[in-house]
Amino acid sequence: MSLVTLLFSALLMAQPTLIEKVELTEGKLLIPYEKYKLPNGLTIILHEDHSDPIVHVDVTYHVGSSRETPGKSGFAHFFEHMLFQKSDHVAEDEFFNILQEVGGRVNGNTEYDRTKYFETVPSNYLETALWLEADRMGFLLDSVTKTSFENQRKTVTNEKEQNQLNQPYGTVWEVKNQNMYPSDHPYSWPIIGYSDDLERSTEVDLRNFFLRWYGPNNSTLTVAGDIDKAKALEWIEKYFGGINPCPNVKNRMIPRVILAEDKYSQIEDEIFLPLTMMSFPTVPSFHKDEAAMDILSSIMGRGNNSIFYQNFVKTEKAIDASSFNVKQELSGEFNIQVVSFPQETLEETEKLIRSTISDFETNVLNGSDLSERIKTAKAVEISETYDVLGSIQSKAEALSEWEWMLGRTYNLQDRIDAIQSVTNEDVIRVYNKYIKNKKAMIVTVVPRTPVPGEKDFV
Repeated sequence: MSLVTLLFSALLMAQPTLIEKVELTEGKLLIPYEKYKLPNGLTIILHEDHSDPIVHVDVTYHVGSSRETPGKSGFAHFFEHMLFQKSDHVAEDEFFNILQEVGGRVNGNTEYDRTKYFETVPSNYLETALWLEADRMGFLLDSVTKTSFENQRKTVTNEKEQNQLNQPYGTVWEVKNQNMYPSDHPYSWPIIGYSDDLERSTEVDLRNFFLRWYGPNNSTLTVAGDIDKAKALEWIEKYFGGINPCPNVKNRMIPRVILAEDKYSQIEDEIFLPLTMMSFPTVPSFHKDEAAMDILSSIMGRGNNSIFYQNFVKTEKAIDASSFNVKQELSGEFNIQVVSFPQETLEETEKLIRSTISDFETNVLNGSDLSERIKTAKAVEISETYDVLGSIQSKAEALSEWEWMLGRTYNLQDRIDAIQSVTNEDVIRVYNKYIKNKKAMIVTVVPRTPVPGEKDFV
């Protein structure tokens, strides 16, 4: 075999392979896209939208705080910062400078199950954005020094103090998860991590975490907007094709947490209005009961007609009272939250929450207007589904989430179909299964007791 033939064969092997193509279909709400794979495992999703001369680039790594281990928390959030600093071919802080100078918007964030980096730029700067993302995916660690590790370690510690510890009600979710989930559950420690864990970690610990999780085979690259797909694929292969994969990453399934008894935790904070949050463990994203749980939370505690608004806000016992269904990759939570007025005791608030749940069962679930309430809730949920079409960023984020969370065909119409199919019986069933007579995690936040001689806070 000649050298030319070998080179041509290697080029073909490195090219993206078309995996899936979704086109607009009459009567269905869809985001059209094409999905490709590189030989190194990188998943590529392309969506054309020529409405404006801009593109949105989204790189999502299937790693968040839930991939950490007890005693080594905060690593994923730490690398959210590190990847913005510098890489082999990009000088310190130049990632922001290069894109912002051409009018681009750049950011990133970390959640329990994924870390996302994204930028919206003029379409003629797509190649630049792809090069920058590829450089920090494949060429980060060689440019990192002990000093840069230490600097970012301090930055993350300061961020935890400013954005969580020093914010009103800032530790509610951390305390709730610490107590609701077992200590070895991936959601039992905060996304931002514990400062002590990060302080104890070594440079080797952090490097090994990056090498384990931040490879092309554990990431999804979504490009949406004013693109030429052929040219975009050419650039993606050029810049990402040579990056080595990380070790294989397997999806996880963790049994749903079921509390044997109600659990309580109280926080003292620099606040004036007490807060009570009651959380029931439920099901993860895309579970068959997800849509029914969303409808249940909507009719129970969303809007001025909800029974929680009527029993708490309308009666001037609270400034806010609501319920909301939180879904994540590994589990979910049905939360009831009340921010009460100071004259209401915590005992009175909890008692009213429980009696309101009982009233909801008697007067709403068994009421004559349940069908109408569900119809209204469905309209709200479907309207919010349509909102995804409002920008190339929201469309890219949806496409990315469906890929890293499910890895299979899913689109807006699937969400609408799931909502539309919810029946009265479904709502009653999930209420009975996840809420009625079930044990919950109750977190309360109360004004901090002043230290003797200390001046009152303003």
